[in-house]
Amino acid sequence: MSAVERHGVGELLAAAGLDPADGVQIVAHDRLASIAFDPSMPLLILPGTGDATTGAELPGRHARRGPHAVLSALYPGAHPLLRLPMRTAERLDALDDAKLARDPWIVEPLDPVDNLASPHGMAAISARLRAPEGCPWDRRQTHRTLRPYLLEEAYETVDAIENGTPADLAEELGDVLLQVILHAQFAAEEGAFDLTDVYRSIAAKIVRRHPHVFGTAEVDGVAQVVSNWETIKADERAERGKADEGAFGGVVRALPALAGSREIQERASTLGWDWDAIDGVWDKVHEEIEELRSASSDDERLHELGDVLFALVNLARWMKLDPEEALRAANHRWVSRYRRVEALAAERGLDLDAMSLADKDVLWDEVKAR
Repeated sequence: MSAVERHGVGELLAAAGLDPADGVQIVAHDRLASIAFDPSMPLLILPGTGDATTGAELPGRHARRGPHAVLSALYPGAHPLLRLPMRTAERLDALDDAKLARDPWIVEPLDPVDNLASPHGMAAISARLRAPEGCPWDRRQTHRTLRPYLLEEAYETVDAIENGTPADLAEELGDVLLQVILHAQFAAEEGAFDLTDVYRSIAAKIVRRHPHVFGTAEVDGVAQVVSNWETIKADERAERGKADEGAFGGVVRALPALAGSREIQERASTLGWDWDAIDGVWDKVHEEIEELRSASSDDERLHELGDVLFALVNLARWMKLDPEEALRAANHRWVSRYRRVEALAAERGLDLDAMSLADKDVLWDEVKAR
C-alpha cells in the first residue's frame, strides 16, 4: 500500500503544512514531463503508476527527460524536497527518479525573482524593474520606445538560427521573450491587458486555426491546411469588423516590403490567383525587366523596379525559397568577400583606396575563385 493510499492527499497536504485554498500544485511524478507547473508555487509530487525513468514516452516540453531532470531544469541542485508524511528533507541533487517514485514529496516554492527557469519568474522580474524603486531606464520605456528593440531582437534571432549555436538561439529567443513580457507589463500597468491575456489570445488562436488537430475537420495535405488557415483568418477579420479591408488588410503595414510581398503572393495563391506553372512566372520576370530597361523617367523606373522585385519574390515562392534569406545571404557574401579583398590588399602592401576599379576587380576575382 502506497503512502498516498495510507494517508490520502488531504493528510499529505496537512503534513506539509499546506492549505489548498492558498494554492498548491499536485502532479504525479511520472507526469512531471508533460504538465506545466509554476516553481513559485508549492508542488506536491505523488508517486506515479508508470515508468518515468527516461520520460521517453511522455509528450510535451520535456519529452525524453525523466522527472528528476525536469525538476533539475527548474530548481537549483541544493533546493530542498520534503519526503511526506514525515517531512524528511533531501536535496534535489541527492535524489534520482527511483527515489522520487517511491514516496510523496513536497517541493518548496521559489521566490519569483529566483524562479529563473519559468515565465512566471520573468514576469515578476519585469514588474520589479518597473516598480518605483526599480530601474530608471526600464521605468522610462513605453510601447513606442521599445519598437526598435523588438525588431533588433527578432533579426538577431534569425541570425542565430542561420549562424549561431543552440546556446546562441536560446539566448536570442530569451531576448525576444523579454520584449513580449515588458509590453505586457506596460499594458498591465495601464489596466489594458496582462501576460495571461497574451497567453490566452495566442493559445485560443492556434487552437481555432487548427480544427484538424483540435476539432473534427479533416485535411489531405499542407495546401488545405494553409487554405483553411486563410479562411479562418478571414472569418476572424469579419468578426472584428475588419472584413472591408479584404484578404490583404494589414499586410503592407505590418511587414517589411520583401516579406510583405511574399505574404501577399502566398495569400493570392490560396485565393486562386496564381500561375499554372513556373514558366509563366519566368516570363513575367523577363517582361518586367524589359519594361524597367525601357523606362524613361525616374518615376517610371521606380514603378518598374518595384514590379521587377515583386515578380522575383513570386519566382522565389515558386522555387520554395525565402527571398529575404537569399538577399541576406548575398549581403553577407559580398561583405565577406570585400573583407578578404581588404586583407589580400594589406598582405601585398597595396593601397586599396588608390587602386583603379580594374585592379580592384582582379583582387575580387581572385578572392571569389578561392
